[in-house]
Amino acid sequence: MRVELGVAQRRGMAALAGREVRRVLALWTQTILPPVVTAALFLAVFGGALGDRLRTVEGVDYLDFILPGLLVMTVASQTFANNSTTLFQAKNEGYIEDVLTSPLRPWQLAVAYMAGGLVRGFVAAAVVVLATVPFVGPIEQPLTALAALILTGLAFASLGVITGVWAETFDQHSFVASLVVMPLTLVGGVFYSARTLDEPWRTLTRFDPIYYLVDATRAAFTGFHEESVVTSLGVAAVASVTMVALAILLLARGWRLKP
Repeated sequence: MRVELGVAQRRGMAALAGREVRRVLALWTQTILPPVVTAALFLAVFGGALGDRLRTVEGVDYLDFILPGLLVMTVASQTFANNSTTLFQAKNEGYIEDVLTSPLRPWQLAVAYMAGGLVRGFVAAAVVVLATVPFVGPIEQPLTALAALILTGLAFASLGVITGVWAETFDQHSFVASLVVMPLTLVGGVFYSARTLDEPWRTLTRFDPIYYLVDATRAAFTGFHEESVVTSLGVAAVASVTMVALAILLLARGWRLKP
C-alpha cells in the first residue's frame, strides 16, 4: 500500500510539474521572449551606448562586466514572476483546492510548482548567453556560473511560491515584484562595482543577497570578484535553503490556501 502511494505521489508530482513546464513553453511569447528582449535592451543601452564611454570597470570590459548581473536578474525575475502568478491564479480561480486534496507531500507540491519557473528563467538566460557569445569572452568557470544561477533560481522560485500563497489581492502580488524583487536586483551590483560606492551605500549593498549571486556569477564569467566566491555561494546557499524551507512550510500549513 505504501509503495503504491509513493508511486502515485511521484506520478502526481511529475504531472503537476509537467503542466507548469508546458504552460511556460506554450506561452513562450509571454514567458520567454519578453525577458530576452529586456536583457538585450539593457545590453544595447548600457553595454553599447555607455560601453563606449566607460570602456572597462575594474579592468573588465563593460559588456563582460554587466552580462553576469543581467543573467542573475533575468533568472530571478522570471522564476519569481512565474511561480507567484501560478499560485495567485490557482487561489483566485479555486482550483488550488484540487491540488491540496491530492496525496502529494508539501515538498512535492513546492518542487512541482517551482519547475515551471526554473524552466522559464533558465531558458531565457540560456538564450541571452547564446545571443551574446560573439560579443563577450569565454566563461572561465562554467560550474561556478551554473551553481550561482541554480541558487538564484531556487531562491526566487521559492519566493514566488511564498508570494503566491501570501497575496490575496493583485496589489499585494505586484507589491513584492515592484518594491522588493526589482529594487534588490537593480542595487545588487548588476551595472556597477560596489567598491566604487561611498559609505554607507557600499556596506548596505552587502546586505542584498543578489549582490553575492551577481558577484559569484561575475567571478565565473570574468574572474573578477569583490567577495570570496566561497563566501558568495555560501550566502546564496543559506538564502536559497531558507526560502525553499519557508515555501514548503507554508504549503504544509495551507496558510491562506485552505478555506
